Amino acid sequence: MIIDGKKIAEEIISQIADETVEPLSKQLRLAAVLVGNHPDSRKFLELKKSVAKIAGIDFRIYEFPETITTQQLRKEVVAISKAQINSGVIVELPLPAHINTQYVLNAIPEEKDIDVLSQKAQGAFFTGRFKILPPAVEAVKIIFEKYNINIKDKNCTIFGYGLLVGKPISHWLAAQGATVSVVNEFTPNPKSYALNSDIIISGVGKPNLITADMVKDGAVVIDFGPDVDFISVSLKCSLITPPTSGIGPIVIVAVLKNLIELSLK
Repeated sequence: MIIDGKKIAEEIISQIADETVEPLSKQLRLAAVLVGNHPDSRKFLELKKSVAKIAGIDFRIYEFPETITTQQLRKEVVAISKAQINSGVIVELPLPAHINTQYVLNAIPEEKDIDVLSQKAQGAFFTGRFKILPPAVEAVKIIFEKYNINIKDKNCTIFGYGLLVGKPISHWLAAQGATVSVVNEFTPNPKSYALNSDIIISGVGKPNLITADMVKDGAVVIDFGPDVDFISVSLKCSLITPPTSGIGPIVIVAVLKNLIELSLK
């Protein structure tokens, strides 16, 4: 079965607009920081903006030049975060190579850290104390709940251990009772891990990294990459995200859900 991420996202957006945004006593605004001229990053932010508009949430993009320094950018993020009109703040990644990314992310206070990327928010998440889940984790959780997938006692393989996808998802799966293996560029014979997996989740960004001979019949495959040879793998798995309208729309609504959750007192 192919996961219709767009349809799932539309259902959640409708629920957000009807049940959550309207009862709030204040207009919510999500502030997004964009550094440099990166078409993919801009496109993703514009998608978030259009979805936020449907949900009744204001969205503001703050743009800065590629040449901005770490100290200058952190100062700007502090100011954006302190502005009461901004209910939540995200920094679109990746930042330019000369920027100390974590130092900038740490400028976002926990109560406005929608992406759960500051060290304080991450610390709270990894110890089970944060009110929200990282958007990638929330997106996976939404899919599992939608299709009644029981995680406990399942074998899961995560391709990649990045800040946005692999690291938080592997932690969350283990906390739910799954047996988790993480595959990185140094892992010998990654196929042996994947073939034994009930659930495969990938966020590497390498096309055709996962092929049909690496997937057992009936597996669940969630691709943040796109890393999966979709046509061949879809013939073997029980559930899979497509290259378009798959996990992306669900991640976007997860960001909005986090904004609302942190704004509720």
